[in-house]
Formats: sequence, C-alpha cells, structure tokens
Amino acid sequence: MKTQHARLMEDPEFRRLLSVEALVAEASELIARLMAEQNLSKADLARRLNKSRAWVTQLLSGKANLTVRTLAEVVYTLGADVKLQAQPCIRAGAGGRTNGRHQ
Repeated sequence: MKTQHARLMEDPEFRRLLSVEALVAEASELIARLMAEQNLSKADLARRLNKSRAWVTQLLSGKANLTVRTLAEVVYTLGADVKLQAQPCIRAGAGGRTNGRHQ
C-alpha cells in the first residue's frame, strides 16, 4: 500500500508545485537567517531597503512575488551574495534522478 506522500509524488504537477514552493521557502529562510545573524528586525531591514515593514513581512512569509533581482538586492543589503545551483529532479517512486526531464 502506497503512502499519501508516494501517491502525491507520482503527480508531475504536484512535484512541480512542491519544487517551486520549496525554493520560495528556502529564499525566505535564507533572508531570515541572515537577519537573525545580524540581530536585525523587520523594521531594521525595511529601513535599509527603503521599504515598508509590511513588505518585509510579506517577503519573509513567502507571499511576496520574490524575483531573483529582489532576492539578490535583499541578500546584498544583508552583506551576502546569492549563488544559485540546479540539480536534476527526483523521479517519483524510483529514487533515481532524471536526465533534466520531468516525468
């Protein structure tokens, strides 16, 4: 009997959405970690970026439309650079990797 997770991972659309949401979460967590390392509040970051505290809250919640440009600007403001890395997607149920094609 397959688990709910296994059934969901068989759906290519679910895997696509999961991949997108995982990246959004990773970006938000990166910003939050950099803020924590510098003991910065949302208001502090908002002032540095000349944005509202509400905008920073949306950014950290994953609700803002975070472009690559915005991510780079925010992270640079926090004293770091963003480096992107891609890896092949994992095929459903096989545990193996695809050759860059989503199945």
